[in-house]
Amino acid sequence: MIKELLQELMSTAFGIWTPNDGCTDAEVTAAGDRLGISLPDALRDYYAAAGRHPELMGMSGHEYTFRVSAPEHLSVEDGQLAFCGENRWPAQWSVRPDDANWPDPRVHGRTKPGGKWYSESRRLSSFLINVAGRQAVRSLPHQATCRIRAQQLGVIESVLGYVGSREMQKGGDWLSFIDQSRRILASYSYNTDTLRVAAVDHTALESLHERSGLPLKPA
Repeated sequence: MIKELLQELMSTAFGIWTPNDGCTDAEVTAAGDRLGISLPDALRDYYAAAGRHPELMGMSGHEYTFRVSAPEHLSVEDGQLAFCGENRWPAQWSVRPDDANWPDPRVHGRTKPGGKWYSESRRLSSFLINVAGRQAVRSLPHQATCRIRAQQLGVIESVLGYVGSREMQKGGDWLSFIDQSRRILASYSYNTDTLRVAAVDHTALESLHERSGLPLKPA
């Protein structure tokens, strides 16, 4: 479902993807058996691609990233399979255990532990693609940001491709972009109208600024 997209993103950010970056199928299956459910295909793909990677699992301590629960730490909280939280804030995301057998169930969220769960419009695959994009962007050495309205996304689309496609990412609060050849990644937030671009080489950001005219400022 999304394993190959995650591998491409990780290869762009970190130079290579290896099987050691992910969990084994046995580890993921054991987590589902412990909870008495079958984990969604989208979540299984995330673990298979990135379940041992400190950056994509949110174990490196970067600000404004997410903590994705390792398979052995998955739990059912207040009737929901909680799989992700934020490093800086107490928000959580989950899927319903009754929906876990679906390949790509709807994501639910809440602002803090013990709070009321609400249904989001995005599917799990979209959510996880954007989690991976945001984690990878925050991990790269050269970063820049700018404010841009959603109506101006065509400017970004002219120089960067979507991770997967825009259709695949619809319904969420973020969008993730990639340029594999130049090793550039970007994450756009609808909530703040902010684009964060990151690259392995600082000259790639300079070139992007020249080609797009985006008002990028070092972050």
